Amino acid sequence: MSNSADLSGSLGFLSLAEILQLLGANGSTGVLRLRSPYAKGPAFIYLQNGNPINASYSTKVGLDAAFAMFGLTKGDFEFVRQKVQIEQNITKSRMEIILDGLRNLDEGKVKKAGPIAIRKESGSAISNGRPVPLIKGPLIDYMYIVEEETYQDGEKIVESGRHGNWVWAILEGAIDIVKDTPKGPVTILRLGDGAFVGSLSSFLVQSNVRSATAVAVGNVQLGVIDSQRMAREFAIVTPGFKDILTSLDKRLKQVTHRAMEYLKNGHHADKPLRNAKPLMKQGAKETRAFKIVNGEISIVRETAQHRILLSTLSKGDFLGKVPFLDIGHEPYSASVFASEDIKLRTIDPEPLHREFQQLSTTFRNFIESVATCVSATTNVACG
Repeated sequence: MSNSADLSGSLGFLSLAEILQLLGANGSTGVLRLRSPYAKGPAFIYLQNGNPINASYSTKVGLDAAFAMFGLTKGDFEFVRQKVQIEQNITKSRMEIILDGLRNLDEGKVKKAGPIAIRKESGSAISNGRPVPLIKGPLIDYMYIVEEETYQDGEKIVESGRHGNWVWAILEGAIDIVKDTPKGPVTILRLGDGAFVGSLSSFLVQSNVRSATAVAVGNVQLGVIDSQRMAREFAIVTPGFKDILTSLDKRLKQVTHRAMEYLKNGHHADKPLRNAKPLMKQGAKETRAFKIVNGEISIVRETAQHRILLSTLSKGDFLGKVPFLDIGHEPYSASVFASEDIKLRTIDPEPLHREFQQLSTTFRNFIESVATCVSATTNVACG
């Protein structure tokens, strides 16, 4: 491996899914190279601000190459920070790539390189016969930790329907996010080291009601986040930035509701989008962001079988491409439909991005964690 690598190691220690989450959480730009004794030549993924934009492996390029690389489990990797001057031909969000890559691997659509059977993704789980996404985060800033707590396997950390305004960071271990259904409890997500337990509502809404149950998987060590400090930091951001964050929280709640509908019913029962006009087509190369001034929009994932309503947004909410939010919705992975009375105002993303960069590391990581949960839960909602 190169001495100039900024991050390097063994694929037996960190899987591709874990590497992409780590680089994504740090917003890294550069080239990730994977090498395996069972592969013909190296494989490359090019990242811009933590998101894969292109890849090459053997004769494959783009998304096909990225998916094929999930079969490389023996060998080493290295990441070099550098400017990336290559055409973007991957538009899926980081978490979508990870989840689809792991699913393709489980289903045998990706060839496993090497004579030894691939290990399961570290900390992964199965719920109702389906793999549960594992979400990790970067290293925790202990400046924001006011207390540490320990939980035993199976112990409930928070319970759905109970009040609570605490946010935790997972220092060690894993936690299942569970929703109750008529068929029994169902695990939606599994959170690992560096992830957060709690949403933006946890410190923005007084007497916040928990929408899901969090259960310890094995022995878990948590750090209680200084919620007052986070709330003060939120209080001084610009009104436009506040709107983005509250709208993001709204999307997470709505997408979680859609996921539960799917898990309970086993199918989608979407009503037709009557009197709604197409505003943005899934896969469009749209770089702008907008604020809703009037009317209503529907965020819709279009698959070969279904048109799945993910979120319904209204006055004050945002839509389009926000550079620091990788949520797996529009423009690349969802269409937008609008009511007849829709009125939008263009948002300048650059001041928002600069404001995001000026936040504390903990607050930035927390926002990115919420965005990642939106993306992962969207994939669950889409079955």
